[in-house]
Amino acid sequence: MIQIYTAGTQLLKVRALMILSLVCALAASWWGWDLFQTQGLRPADGGVLAPLATRLALGVGVASLGIAFAVGMWVYGRLYVGALQYDQTAQALHFRTIGFAGSGDMVIAESDVLGSTYQPGQTFNTDGVSVDAPWIKVAIRGKRLPLILDAQGSFSDVALAARLLKAQ
Repeated sequence: MIQIYTAGTQLLKVRALMILSLVCALAASWWGWDLFQTQGLRPADGGVLAPLATRLALGVGVASLGIAFAVGMWVYGRLYVGALQYDQTAQALHFRTIGFAGSGDMVIAESDVLGSTYQPGQTFNTDGVSVDAPWIKVAIRGKRLPLILDAQGSFSDVALAARLLKAQ
């Protein structure tokens, strides 16, 4: 097998965000539960327990924000490629994606790669803060969402990667 790509240190950043999302999900769930039980009792809230529907909506709303962050990072991890290898004999690409605990392997036939597109990933904020996070979108036959290769990772053979990923 030929190693084509590795995300390198970018992988550590994504894993750190995944762990942060779990911490946020736990904290938001705890805070949502606390709001459900006590909303309105604090002196600043009026000192009277809020109606059940209000407490339920507020508690579920806060908890769901943290849970949505964790679910979003789980989906992102299943699409984020940490490493890519090519098996010449089987003419297959081995994509290694990441999860909360460990990683997942996806074997795709070379012919199932529909193409890839470079995305510059540059955005500018009104405060002058800019983000430079280029990535490569890889479309795969039968997959609704494309795989993500971080362009700040390293390619060991750029020409081979461009051919196999059908760069556009």
